[in-house]
Amino acid sequence: MSVKTLYNPAGLEKPELIDSFVVRTKTFEKIFSDIRSSDMKYPEKHYLIQGQRGMGKTTLLLRLKYEIENSDELNSWLLPVFFGEEAYDLTSLSRLWEKLLDYLDDALDTNGEHFEHTEDFIDFEDYEKRCFDYLIEILQKNKKKLVIFFDNFGQLFLDNLKEKERRRLREILMHCSEIRIIGASAIVLQDLHDYSEPFYEFFQIVRLEGLTKEETFHLIEKLQEKSNQKINLKKAKGKIDTLAILTGGVIRTLMMVYQVLLEDQDGSALNDLETILDQITPLYKSRIEELPVQQRRVVDVIAKNWDAISARDIATQIREDGKRIQTKLVSAHLAQLEKNNVIEKKQTNTKNHLYQVRERFFNIWYLMRIGDRKDRRRVKWLTKFLEVWYDDEESIQTFMEKHILRLKSGAYNSKSALLLVEALSDINKINPIILDQIMEETFAILKDDQKPLLNMGQKKLALATKSYNSGDLKKAIYILEKINDRLNIHRFVLSFFYYLDKKLDKIRPELLSVNGIEVDDLGFLKQLCFLSKDPDLMIQVLSNSPKIKEGEKTLEIGNLYFDLELFELAEKYFLEAIKLGEETPYKALSTIFLNRKEYTNAEEILESGFKSGRVEAIDLLEFYEFEFEGESEGKFSEYLKHVPKESPFYNFYHGIKILKTKNFESKEFLKAEQYLENALLDFERINVIDVKFTQLISYLLLINMRVSLNKDKLKGLLEIFEKTDIVPPFLKIYGAYGYIILGDYKKASELIGMDEVVYDSIEIDGIRDIFNDTLLLLMSKVQYHSVFKLFSENEVLKEVLKPTYYALMTLLKEEYPNEVVKMGEELTQPVNDILLKIEEMKLKYD
Repeated sequence: MSVKTLYNPAGLEKPELIDSFVVRTKTFEKIFSDIRSSDMKYPEKHYLIQGQRGMGKTTLLLRLKYEIENSDELNSWLLPVFFGEEAYDLTSLSRLWEKLLDYLDDALDTNGEHFEHTEDFIDFEDYEKRCFDYLIEILQKNKKKLVIFFDNFGQLFLDNLKEKERRRLREILMHCSEIRIIGASAIVLQDLHDYSEPFYEFFQIVRLEGLTKEETFHLIEKLQEKSNQKINLKKAKGKIDTLAILTGGVIRTLMMVYQVLLEDQDGSALNDLETILDQITPLYKSRIEELPVQQRRVVDVIAKNWDAISARDIATQIREDGKRIQTKLVSAHLAQLEKNNVIEKKQTNTKNHLYQVRERFFNIWYLMRIGDRKDRRRVKWLTKFLEVWYDDEESIQTFMEKHILRLKSGAYNSKSALLLVEALSDINKINPIILDQIMEETFAILKDDQKPLLNMGQKKLALATKSYNSGDLKKAIYILEKINDRLNIHRFVLSFFYYLDKKLDKIRPELLSVNGIEVDDLGFLKQLCFLSKDPDLMIQVLSNSPKIKEGEKTLEIGNLYFDLELFELAEKYFLEAIKLGEETPYKALSTIFLNRKEYTNAEEILESGFKSGRVEAIDLLEFYEFEFEGESEGKFSEYLKHVPKESPFYNFYHGIKILKTKNFESKEFLKAEQYLENALLDFERINVIDVKFTQLISYLLLINMRVSLNKDKLKGLLEIFEKTDIVPPFLKIYGAYGYIILGDYKKASELIGMDEVVYDSIEIDGIRDIFNDTLLLLMSKVQYHSVFKLFSENEVLKEVLKPTYYALMTLLKEEYPNEVVKMGEELTQPVNDILLKIEEMKLKYD
């Protein structure tokens, strides 16, 4: 069967269809056995074959028809009639009888006598009845019976009948022994399931499900008999099983994919596929347009996803007037779409079932017709198949090498080549060097109007990036170096790869070749010059960039010096940029002043920026929290008023305001905890994962450990703390403190033993106190040797935390009797105070 006959099996010659009928054999045998064993002396049961499009309903009907024609015991008295999907004139019951009489004229070779006889009934009120009675009279006279094979029975015929005609037809079929119907439908007919309808539970339903893995294997085995391309079926068994799952076992899709991809030598089959898609566009377009708007949007999400997707995930992708659609509403639409055979439900072991488009060819059409050339989803189905079929690097490489030879032959269809290279570009396991060659060969055979569609520059960049992401930096560099007319983006990415490959000498000539740099390129250029520690290179490149204003150039050079922490040069360029009309870089200048400990200047520049609208109140709050030395509570409270309630940082800084009092006995600290817990929800909502997030968790840990002491809450906070990537050393102390309370002394010791944690604890006054308390808490849990190990590995701690060290030696005096003797008399009281605090901690954190 060719690709073009997939949608019209009736176009096949009888022997060819019979020969190609290799699946649905059990269903065929069951129905035909019933036909053969029935003499139709009495009314027989009628069948309705249900299954989505492409499941083989039409082929099954034709196969039954041909078997009757070929059976000597049946064809003498039973006449099979086939009404295909194109019989659009079946609009009434009388028209059915007319067509059957016309058919009898052909079968009985009466030269149109029977149909012409209906002229005698015209203008009679009971025209339909007279036609029917005459039909039965002819059948009885010639000792013939009719079995009508009705394709698309519902939409083609039943839906066209008036209520009175449907009831009349039911009565006829119930009592007439001359006519039997075997219909087929791709949709669920409501008449069969609504007890108020005439045909409620009237037909015997035969449901065609997707082919099983075994049936799929048998189909491909049969197809291969006449195929030029042979595959090792034994080795390919696993692939074929996966193919059955991928296509949903839809026969039409299976045959289409097989013929398009396994027999296609010159791209003509892929081109045929495009032609078929063009031909069926009106059908599929009307199908999607007939859906209510919301159901259309649900189908859009499912189709573009290709793989099955949950109702919840569908809901996240649909907005209604700026709001997410409710999952329960999506579920209601899914139920209706499933009922109408548009989508199918994939059961899971949870309540969250998955959904995909039932007819995969409709999904293919949707992706290829709805998505444009820039939408990579348009070839997702093809990519998926290639990934499944060529499931190892060796097999896909063999396929690609053969494809290169076909491209070089000059006979490959250019449109198909374009489609295939798009699909191959999305497969991760392929050799990027071979794919690069395929791109070149494909580009060579494209017509001039097709070449822009390939977008070689973008694809080469994507291929190089893919090589880099897979860990092959050399191949990534090779692919980009092969591009003769490199764009700026190619040069920027290649320079970055040179940096990673430690080929710094290649960066300068590459960047100096950048042509016509735009403002949008400044970020790339600055980052590369930063990595190569070469500000002169940036100055040189920008000197040849007439499209960028001098002020912008000067400002970016200042930003580079700032990033390199060359603050004097950064300030020089910043001030020059301001003279050239650029906005003042308030925060950067503030940092430069802070580096020189010019706190007043840093504060003034930030306040100036706040007045001009370039600095937010949050920036000043952060300044007063971490940088400003001196009394800042009044200023902090003043700028806090400028943070709107809807800001995700509103709760965060209100909590910090209370923390700044450092009065841990105050009930206000519980209010601070509530503010910070609300801030945690705010941060999670907008996905804040920076240092502020770890500060927030640390503050919550601090309050919990010092005030509320809820171990369940503490455990939850530590779980978040563990998953946070950005944790400055000084904040790890809070985590260690929490682990001690929960009894995980090993994890606590690992944290406080880190060199950077010890360093920060020595240098930062506030953190030094918390670090010391953490050591005391460990000692209260009798973890003396863990603390001793820390002091032994960091001699400086013995000086910085001398009273704590001698308190430890007092507790370990039996092991180290000579060490405590070294303690001066002036430390007696501080050591006793520490020992008392350790005892208090034992009671508090028991």
